[in-house]
Amino acid sequence: MSVFSKNISDFLVKTNFSKLKPELFEAAFTHPSYAFEHSLGNEKHYERLEFLGDAVLKLIISNLLFNRFPNYDEGKLTNIRAILVSDDFLYTLSEDLDLKKYIRISKSLEKDGGRNVPSISACVFEAFLGKLFEIGISISELSIFLENIYSQYIDNIDSLLPKFNAKTILQEYTQAKNKDLPIYKQELKKGTENNCEFIVKVFYQGEQLGRGIGKNKKQAEREAAYQACLKLNITGEKL
Repeated sequence: MSVFSKNISDFLVKTNFSKLKPELFEAAFTHPSYAFEHSLGNEKHYERLEFLGDAVLKLIISNLLFNRFPNYDEGKLTNIRAILVSDDFLYTLSEDLDLKKYIRISKSLEKDGGRNVPSISACVFEAFLGKLFEIGISISELSIFLENIYSQYIDNIDSLLPKFNAKTILQEYTQAKNKDLPIYKQELKKGTENNCEFIVKVFYQGEQLGRGIGKNKKQAEREAAYQACLKLNITGEKL
């Protein structure tokens, strides 16, 4: 067994799929840059499996939310699902599983900090699901796996929503007052292209309401908006 397969074997143990052969998952954990660097071909990296896994994930999360929250309407369920299947959220799950250390990437991308790019971990997570489905793991078994790793977040969904919906909450609040919109200004971007830290401030009528830091501009804006919402006391939470 190769070192790469041994690493994947450790991940399979961690996710309770130790009965499966790690060699089956090599493509799911291989970034396109590595496949190109080693002339492996398009079928030897995660992109096709990611496509399949994305569909599997949305189906299972939709069913989970539909059954867990019988009193939520379609709009709220759609909003929650969008959060739970987003790259940012999948990165959170991937960090819980320490997934990024198992990914195979090119030397140049490794040097440039690519292992820390949230979207890469998100793609590999979806590719892993896609491969599980492709080799015959049932929707029922996949549902149990996802419910286990999502449970701590779904159980606290009411506290999770304000943070992920902060930009919408802030915009609706400002528009209700006088139609003015919050303005986001990027204060700083540092690091390499694949390992950045963004700092963004949000202003309303010339006043700074919040400041956010994130691995991408979207994350930083959302954090800035969340801090603004807390300052304005429009989420029911306290600073």
